[in-house]
Amino acid sequence: MKPVPGVSYDDVPTTRLPSPPAEREILGPRRLLGWVLQKLERGRGIIHAVDCEEAPAGAPVLALDTAEHPGTRLCSLCSAAAELDPVLKGFEHGFGGAKNGSGEPS
Repeated sequence: MKPVPGVSYDDVPTTRLPSPPAEREILGPRRLLGWVLQKLERGRGIIHAVDCEEAPAGAPVLALDTAEHPGTRLCSLCSAAAELDPVLKGFEHGFGGAKNGSGEPS
């Protein structure tokens, strides 16, 4: 930056504003990102947030397409059900593939 010739900067404040609170101080600890699959019998499973106490230790983080498998449900104890269900239904609806309760396109 350069001063503009002929402009007075005498009235420009030169004191620093107080530092804003740190982001983590305001928002709290950052949640781990991702989802893991707890495999059940007969090709079924439950999707959990990676930090869910019910999630299997060491399970690989999943892509969202796993959540659409017919034998997979979303865990309601952690935020998997609350966060992923609207996202997945929103994607289907946005591309014209959402189904209503009768199985017909909505």
